Amino acid sequence: MAEIDFRSTLAGWVRSSGESLYKASQKVPAERLKWHPKAEETEGRDVEDQAAECAVINTWGAKAFRAGSLPEIDWSGYPAAVAQIKEGDVLEALKSATNELADAIAEFPAEKLGDKVKHPFYEGEITWADLAMIFYWNDIYHTGQVNYIQVLYGDKS
Repeated sequence: MAEIDFRSTLAGWVRSSGESLYKASQKVPAERLKWHPKAEETEGRDVEDQAAECAVINTWGAKAFRAGSLPEIDWSGYPAAVAQIKEGDVLEALKSATNELADAIAEFPAEKLGDKVKHPFYEGEITWADLAMIFYWNDIYHTGQVNYIQVLYGDKS
């Protein structure tokens, strides 16, 4: 039986989820990237904002896996980081950040994947492997959001 390299598997899942978000966002016409769906007088998030979030979060994740420790998250600086991504090509920033993260996961020491770290967003601890899956899940979640936005503005393809 062939042995599975779990780091490569995790990295592949992360790379694939980022590519899915990239492709879904790329299908959105330029005039719709900043379109905000509305519900009960509240504006939802647009495609550009969601792709920028994932670029920022994936960049943070790449730093964590490269350093072998979790960098502090500066939530007060988060809006500025997203705004900076939006000044350039958001989709290219997403692609680059996702590839950096996947590469960092693939190169992470296999023997450390089961080590515990503080959960970056909630109470408790998780493993490094669990942390990799957070980035996978986040990109997949936002892919669904982007696809739903397309339906809301009338794209049924």
